Amino acid sequence: MSKESDKEIPQSLAAELAKNLKSEKDLSALSRELVKLTVETALGKEMEEHLGYVKHANEGRGTGNSRNTTSKKTLKGHIGEVEITTPRDRQGSFSPQFIKKG
Repeated sequence: MSKESDKEIPQSLAAELAKNLKSEKDLSALSRELVKLTVETALGKEMEEHLGYVKHANEGRGTGNSRNTTSKKTLKGHIGEVEITTPRDRQGSFSPQFIKKG
């Protein structure tokens, strides 16, 4: 992928998202939602690496460890509080690095 197309994709996404923004409150809500989606996606990828298979894959059957729902966590930052869900595994051995436990 060229450097030019690396910039075009985020710019076109931002233009599409900006169409619905009418106020500062809308921008704040969008920012929180983007943080939530990004963090939850990163945690999901970490879980895939931890378990060694993607969600709902047959390779995970009978491995002794699998996904075991999620738990809620609140992130606090410059855009306010963002509630996310963090994945859990049955053995309790998943220790996310992107957003650490505790």
